Amino acid sequence: MKKVENKYDLIVYGSLNMDYVGYVDKLPEPGETVASNSFNIGPGGKAANQVITAAKLTAITAMVGRVGDDHIGTVMKNELAQAGVDDDDVLVSPGIQTGIAMVSVDQTGNNSIVTYKGANAILTEEDVTHSLDKLKRAEGVVLQLEMDKQVGEYTIQMASDLGKKIILNLAPIVDIDSEVLKLVDLLIVNEPESSFLSGMDVNSVDSAKEAIEVISKIGIDNIVITLGGEGAVFKTGDIIKHYPASKVNVVDTTGAGDCFVGAVSFFWIRSGDLDLSVKNAVNVAALSVTKQGAITSLPSLAEYQQFIGKEEFDFHQLNISK
Repeated sequence: MKKVENKYDLIVYGSLNMDYVGYVDKLPEPGETVASNSFNIGPGGKAANQVITAAKLTAITAMVGRVGDDHIGTVMKNELAQAGVDDDDVLVSPGIQTGIAMVSVDQTGNNSIVTYKGANAILTEEDVTHSLDKLKRAEGVVLQLEMDKQVGEYTIQMASDLGKKIILNLAPIVDIDSEVLKLVDLLIVNEPESSFLSGMDVNSVDSAKEAIEVISKIGIDNIVITLGGEGAVFKTGDIIKHYPASKVNVVDTTGAGDCFVGAVSFFWIRSGDLDLSVKNAVNVAALSVTKQGAITSLPSLAEYQQFIGKEEFDFHQLNISK
């Protein structure tokens, strides 16, 4: 009997970090030392946050990245496996430390983050090529740029050559090749990133709507600008629209942007409807900020269904099975 190969909604390429989080009354000024009221250690990293978000929303996922041969690396791979993410292509680098993030969170939930790439920095084009078999069986790919720029561009080109939907979260800000950027099917950026791409100061819904028009001239059909607590603005075709996020008790915004990326990517891959996907993803991200931590705050589909307060979530429109 012929073996049936797994198919994936999304393959996510990128970073895995352990987060060291201090909760403070206020974020320190340059040269200032502040004491934390509490401290937490938990798994994170942009790509890990994004792929686990999608998995908890019932996406079939795999991840490609690198960890070190330390205890943190073991914990990170276990976290992926527990969420149902295929982690076979999360490779272990001998003698290298797994990436870490040092996070400060103030009383309003705002944060400042310093990262050390560690094993994330040595992800190679060969590692990406190693995932080719999985990529052929995937609907789409998600990546950020917490990796070597050349590796990111290579990943986009390889996915494009295979006709896959490409979702790029341009974080951190990297000046990637303009011809490669045109290959992206869905671009997701925040205010500073959209300011970089547009040459404008993006700090409001109105300025985001202006900037998204400028960015679209790159040649990307689908663009989202995230605005934190103000939700997100998106453009698809001639449509530009803003969806505010639900008002919630903000505890910790760490990982909220990644939560949005994971949610909107999965919803869009399944439904093909960016409007519906953004509408739901802003609220998935809003739910995540009501808990501490990055991965520890990511909601399941059942939790999201309960949060939006509908007796029957519209699984049909998003093409998601219960």
